[in-house]
Amino acid sequence: MNDLTEATRTISTNAARDLIYLASCAVNNEIPDKQKCDAMDLDALFNFARYHIMTSIAAHALEKVTELPHSFDQAQKKAIRKLSLFDIERIKIYDALEQNGVWYLPLKGITLKSCYPKSSMREMSDNDILCDSGKMDVVKTVMEGLGYSCEVYEKFHHDVYSKPPTLEFEMHHTLFTDDSLPEFSKYFSDISSKLINDSDKGFARHLSSEDFYIYILCHMYKHYCFAGTGLRSLLDIYLYNRKYRSEMDEVYLSCELKKLELDDFEQKVRRLSEKVYTLRELNDEEQRELEYFEKSGANGTAENLHYNSVSMALGGDDSNKSKRTYILRRVFISGDELKRRHPTVYKHKVLYPLLFISRPIKAAAHPKRIIDEVKRVKRFKIKEK
Repeated sequence: MNDLTEATRTISTNAARDLIYLASCAVNNEIPDKQKCDAMDLDALFNFARYHIMTSIAAHALEKVTELPHSFDQAQKKAIRKLSLFDIERIKIYDALEQNGVWYLPLKGITLKSCYPKSSMREMSDNDILCDSGKMDVVKTVMEGLGYSCEVYEKFHHDVYSKPPTLEFEMHHTLFTDDSLPEFSKYFSDISSKLINDSDKGFARHLSSEDFYIYILCHMYKHYCFAGTGLRSLLDIYLYNRKYRSEMDEVYLSCELKKLELDDFEQKVRRLSEKVYTLRELNDEEQRELEYFEKSGANGTAENLHYNSVSMALGGDDSNKSKRTYILRRVFISGDELKRRHPTVYKHKVLYPLLFISRPIKAAAHPKRIIDEVKRVKRFKIKEK
């Protein structure tokens, strides 16, 4: 491992530098330098780690050389306790889905935690499971029968179920929606053709290492392009490649990534993740990319969301003509947006004039939101790379 000061000299904040160092030590089975740890601002580190949902992994590294501060000790214990609760609950859910003949596919952190030296290093706010889209009513019955409250149903691409004290499951009927990333939605529309039966259960499914990697890349890209994503996502990529890359079919993987136009993105984040978590020095472009991950946190930022949303809507064009076209499209909605927001009008176009009455009335209830959006569009400038 390279010297910390030289290898991370361009990382933007001390807290980011310290978190990356500790995470690298934790996943690469190295004992942190006690002097470096003693010099850390642990309060700032804790807040930054919490922003990236990485307090537990930092604690796993710190405890090797020092007594854990109360904040880190409690965060680590909470992560271990929550992981245990999720593991217990998933067994109950899986058994109930099996009994009701519903196939299910564990997603994201449920699978990714096995790439970490200790599962409790990979914190999770919730658990995501893809189910047979034709049986979501059965899934609802199953979850409510297990004591879960249904918070969201048939509104998005997943239904949300919660149980006190802190358990939340997102039961997906599809992986991506048409309105945000239609190319991803189309690619995964026939997900059943990619599913592999688990050998020990009748309705449990998994993806090949290549297909799961493609899925987590798509999921990462979705967040990256909208509100942003953080250092934990980058660590997931590093560890997944470390565990599975040697067994992947590179020809298949390259072909599929090109279909999705993700080949360049994959190479970029894979190289960046490896350099970051082996503490190698970054070039200027890589440093700018890392700063985007650092500032985004685990859940992204409103600033990123506003900038990226406007940039995508304008097609990367900040000309006045492009901005006028955008505003007109927001006023005279059509296509997928009309279908999603006003399905009845979409089916019966003769009703379209009614929108010129109903939409201004709704807009009047949130004038600031409308004004802010117009201001953002008018002020928008493409950032120089």
